[in-house]
Amino acid sequence: MLRIPILVIVCVLLSFSNIIHAVSQEPANPLQGDGWQKLDCTGEPDARHGAAFVEAKGDQAWWLTPQRLVQTNLREIDATMDVDQYVRELQEFGANIVLFNVGGIVANYPTDLEFQWRNTFLEGDLVGQVLPKLHAADIKMMGRFDFSKLNEEYANQHPEWLYVSEAGKHVNYNGQVHTCLMGGYQQDYMFNILEEAVTRYPLDAIFFNMIGFPQKDYSRVYHGICQCENCKTSFKEYSGLDLPKHDGAPEPLAKYKTWQQIQIDAQFKRVRDLIKSIRQDIAICTYTVDHVDVIRKESGAPVGLEPWDDLERAQWSLLTTEDKQLSNASVHFYQMIFRHSAAPPYLHTRRLWQQVVNGAWLDFYCIGPLQRLEDRGGIEPISDIYRFHRDNQQWMLDTVSAVEVGLARHDGDDYWGWVQILSENHIPFDLVSFDHSDLQQYKTLIVPDSARISPDNARDLDAFVKAGGKLLLSGKLPEPLDCLGNPTLKQIWPSRHSMYVRIRPEDKTMLNMDGLKDYDLVQLRGDFYEYAPASDTTSMLRLIHDVTYGPPEKCYIHVVSDIPAMLLRLFGEGSTALLPFQIGAMYREWGNPGHAMLAIGTLDNLLKTERRLKVDTSPMVEVTHRCDPNGNFEWVALYNHSGRMNNSFHPPLPIHDIQISLQADDRKVQSVKSLINDKTIPFTTRNDGRIEATLSRMDSYDIVLITYE
Repeated sequence: MLRIPILVIVCVLLSFSNIIHAVSQEPANPLQGDGWQKLDCTGEPDARHGAAFVEAKGDQAWWLTPQRLVQTNLREIDATMDVDQYVRELQEFGANIVLFNVGGIVANYPTDLEFQWRNTFLEGDLVGQVLPKLHAADIKMMGRFDFSKLNEEYANQHPEWLYVSEAGKHVNYNGQVHTCLMGGYQQDYMFNILEEAVTRYPLDAIFFNMIGFPQKDYSRVYHGICQCENCKTSFKEYSGLDLPKHDGAPEPLAKYKTWQQIQIDAQFKRVRDLIKSIRQDIAICTYTVDHVDVIRKESGAPVGLEPWDDLERAQWSLLTTEDKQLSNASVHFYQMIFRHSAAPPYLHTRRLWQQVVNGAWLDFYCIGPLQRLEDRGGIEPISDIYRFHRDNQQWMLDTVSAVEVGLARHDGDDYWGWVQILSENHIPFDLVSFDHSDLQQYKTLIVPDSARISPDNARDLDAFVKAGGKLLLSGKLPEPLDCLGNPTLKQIWPSRHSMYVRIRPEDKTMLNMDGLKDYDLVQLRGDFYEYAPASDTTSMLRLIHDVTYGPPEKCYIHVVSDIPAMLLRLFGEGSTALLPFQIGAMYREWGNPGHAMLAIGTLDNLLKTERRLKVDTSPMVEVTHRCDPNGNFEWVALYNHSGRMNNSFHPPLPIHDIQISLQADDRKVQSVKSLINDKTIPFTTRNDGRIEATLSRMDSYDIVLITYE
C-alpha cells in the first residue's frame, strides 16, 4: 500500500459549500484526503503504515494501494467503439483500472428497469462485453453512475422526483432534467439501478457523479436552493422553519446547510450499506469523505494553480482522512466548454507526478475512449508516467515518508511562500496537521502565520521543542507559547510604504549563507511584531522603518532601529526561532533571494537542522523523499519544472549533474540507480556514513533508488 508519508488519519469534514455547489465532476473547492505518517526509515516498521495496514485489511482493501486509473467518460455514440482496441489502448497506456459509464443518465447495458434510459446506440451489452476483456487484461472496472438527471421522457411521468428552482421551474438541460436528492428517484429508484448493475456484473468499484444538492447547470446558470415539496417537508420537520431561498435570513440558511449535510450523509450511508452487503471488496468513490473508500477530486484549472498544488492536495488529503485513498483526476480538457481540446501535456505530467510520488492514485480523465480523442498531443507524456509507475511499482506501492521537516498547513500567502522556499531549496517536507500528525516524528517544524494556531497547538509545540525538536515560526507568536520565553509584544508596526530588515555582519556570520554577503537588507511589507525578548534569548537582524523613497536625492536610510527581526532561544533539549514578520509572504510576492536565504539559514544553521538528504541542483527541480517501511530501500524523486513559461508548458530543459548526498549511517548500500533508465549510478561512501552520488542527466523526471544489503 503505497500510502505516502504525510497523509491520512481521521475524517475531515467536507465544507458544505463544496457539496452544495457541486455542479459537475469538478468540485468547487477540492477537499483533502488520506495518507500516512512519517516513519523512521532506519528503524523498525510501524504497523500503522505501509503494507502492514493493507495486510490488516486484507484483499478487500485493494484500493489503498495506489492504482493507475483512466476515466474515459463515454458518450452515447461510444457504444459503437472498437472494444478490443479500447482494452488494448488501456493496456498500452499503463492503466490498471478504468472508470467506465455503466448507468444512471444512460445505461450501457440492457437494463430491465423501466425508468433507466437505455443507450439508443447500444447493440447488445457494452458493459457485459467490455468487463470480461478488461479483467482478462488485469484491468479493473469502476462503474460510473450519475443520478443527478433523468431523461425528459421519464421526468414528465414523475415530476415529484425533480429539482425545483427558486423560480418554481424544473431544469431541463439538453433533454436531461435535474433530479433532487430528496425525491423518489434518488431516494428509492437509484438503489434499484445500483442493485441491478452490481448483482449482474462483477464490478470492482463504483463512482457517483454530481452528488449532493447542485444549484447550477452545466452552463453555470444559478437556479438556487431546491424548492420541491420533498425538500420543503423534510426541512420543516427538521427545523420547524420554512425552506429558505439563497438570499433568505441567516438562521434558516445556516440550518439548511446542516440539514443538507445530514441528508447527504444519510444517503451515502444507505449506498454504502447496499453495496457492501452485496460485496465487501467493491470500492466506493465520489467527491466526499464519509462512507467512501476512495475520495475523488479533480485538477482542471486550464494552466494549473500553484506549481505545487497537486503535491499539497495529495499530502493534505491523505493526511486528514482515515483509511481512504485519493484519486485526483488530471482533467484532459481546458474547460468544460472545451471538452475536446486538451490542456498542455506537461501540465498533466506535473499534476500526475506530484500525486503519485506522494502516495495517491494516478488518475487521468478524458471525454470518450482514447481511440476517439481528437486532441492527442499529450497522450504520450501522460502515459509515460503510467508506464513508469507500472514498471517500477515494486519500489512505489509500499513506501512511507522519509522527510524530517514538517510544514504546518495554514492556507495563505505565508504558507505558500514557505512551500516555494522549501521546494526551491530541495528540502522535502510533510504537511502537518495538529489534529492528525505525530509531531515527534520530525526534527524540525515550520509554522507559517503562527498566530493562527490554537492554545492547545501551542502547548503541543512546547512539548515538541522540550523533547529536542527545532521550531521555526513566522509572524506573530501564538499564545500561550513558552518555548520562546514569553517575550513581551511591545508594538505592532503596520505595513508602511518603506520598511526593511537589516542584515548585519554578525547576523551573516551566524546564518552562514554565502549568498548573504551581497545582501545588507531585504524589503519588508506587512505587519511587523516588535517583541522585548526574554533575557536568555539571542536577538538578530534589525528593523528599519520609515525610510524615505523620494525624491532620489533624499533616498537614504537615516536610522537602523534596535528592534530585533529574529529571536532564537534554547528550550529543554530543543530550540525555537521566530521571524516576527511573514517572510513566506514576502518571498511569494517578490521572490527575493535574500528572503529565502534568511529562511534557509535559520533552518539549517541557527536551528541546526541536520538534513539526512541534501540535493544540489537547479531550484527548478522538485524533490520528494520516501522509503521502504522495513528499511530495505529509499528513493529520491526528482521533477523538472523548467518547461513552464507563463501560461504555456513545454518539454523541460535537461538538467545535468544533480548531486545527491544521503546519510546512510551504519547501513551498507547495495546499489544506487536511476529508475528512468535502470542504470547504476556510481557512489562513494564517506567516513561519516554519508553516501554521495551524481545523476548525470534528468529530463522530465526521475527517481534515484538506494537499496541496502
